[in-house]
Amino acid sequence: MAAPATLPALLDALTKSLSSALEAAPKLASIEVPKDGLSLLDVKNELLLSYLQNLVFLIIVKLRQAKDKGAGKDVSPEEESSLADLVVRKLVELRLYLEKGVRPLEDKLRYQIEKVLRAADDAERSAKAAADQNGQNNESDEESEDEDADEGAGTGAPAKFSDLQYRPNLSAFVRPAGATGAPTRPGKEEASDGIYRPPRIAPTVMPTTTTERREKAERQRPMKSATLDEFIADELSAAPVAEPSIGTTIVQGGRKVKTARDRQEEDERREYEESNFVRLPKETKKQRAEKAKATGGSRRMNFGGEEWRDLGEGVDRINRLTQGGRSSGGTKALLEKSRKRGLDTTDGPRGSGAVDMGERFSKKLKYLEKGRGGKKR
Repeated sequence: MAAPATLPALLDALTKSLSSALEAAPKLASIEVPKDGLSLLDVKNELLLSYLQNLVFLIIVKLRQAKDKGAGKDVSPEEESSLADLVVRKLVELRLYLEKGVRPLEDKLRYQIEKVLRAADDAERSAKAAADQNGQNNESDEESEDEDADEGAGTGAPAKFSDLQYRPNLSAFVRPAGATGAPTRPGKEEASDGIYRPPRIAPTVMPTTTTERREKAERQRPMKSATLDEFIADELSAAPVAEPSIGTTIVQGGRKVKTARDRQEEDERREYEESNFVRLPKETKKQRAEKAKATGGSRRMNFGGEEWRDLGEGVDRINRLTQGGRSSGGTKALLEKSRKRGLDTTDGPRGSGAVDMGERFSKKLKYLEKGRGGKKR
C-alpha cells in the first residue's frame, strides 16, 4: 500500500485506523473482574514486567541527565531528582509486592503447582504411550486386533484427571479467629458442661487402685519357690526337655556345676551378642556380690548342680540367738556367769565338781615343787 501524498489523505487514513482500533479494543467499562479472582502466576508476571519497565525507565532518566550535563544545559536539581525519585519509589513498591506478597504465596502453593505439573507430564506420557500402542495394534492382524485393543485400553489409556484433584487448601489462607489473642490448638472444643478440666501441660500418672499398705504387704509376701517350679517342670511334665551334654556343666575344675539358671543366663547373653553383634563385658566381683545380694545372698546355695534355698535359715537363726547378746545383760552372759560362779558352803566356796576337779592335788604339787627348789639352792 502506497503512502498518501497529500495531508488530507494522511489525516483520512489516520482517522480510519484509529476508529478500527477503537472498535477492536474492548471498552474499559466492559472489562469485568474474573469470577475466580486473579491467578498468582499472572500477578507475578505482571509485577515482574512492571518492575523491569520501571527499571529501564530509570536507566533512561539517568542517561538523559548525564547527556544534559555533558551538553551544558541548565537543568534545576529539583527537576532532576523529582522524576528519578518517583521511579525509585515505584521500584521499591513493586519489589515489596514481589518479596512480601508473591513469594510467601508461591511457597505455600509450590506443592500444588508441582503436583499439577507432574500430573500434566504423566498425562502426556500416557497419551504418547497410548498412541504408540494404537499404532502397533493397527499393524497387527485382524484376529488379534480386538485383544490388543483391550490390553491397550487397560494399560496405555491416559488417566482421567479431575480439575479439583489438585486444588489448593483454602483453609491455609484464612486467618484464624483467635490470632490476636492466645494461640489455641486446632480442633479443640470448649467444654460446655461447666466441668473444670486442667490443662494438659505436663504428663500425669494415671490413678491406681492399689494402696501403699497393699503394696507393702505384697512386697513382704514370700517369693515363689524356684526349686518347686523346676521340680514340677522336670518331674511332673510329660514334655521333652533338652538336657546339656555330659561334662559341659562342670566349671572351676569340678568344684562347681552350672545350674539351670546359669545356663539360661548364658543363653540369653549369647543370643543378645549374636543379634546385636557386640561383646558384653564380663561381670566384676562387685557386680557378682550385688547380684548375689539381690537374689538372696547367703541363703542361695548350689550343690550338685541344683539350687538350694532357705536350708540354712534355721542354723542362722540359732546363731543369731546365741551370738546376738554379747553384753552383760544378755541371756548367754547370765548363763556363763552362773557356770563360773562357785557354791558358797560353810568351809568355803565350792564348785560344781567338774570345774575344780583335782584342784587340791595341783595346789599340793606346786607347793612340793617350790620346796624342792629351795633345798637345791
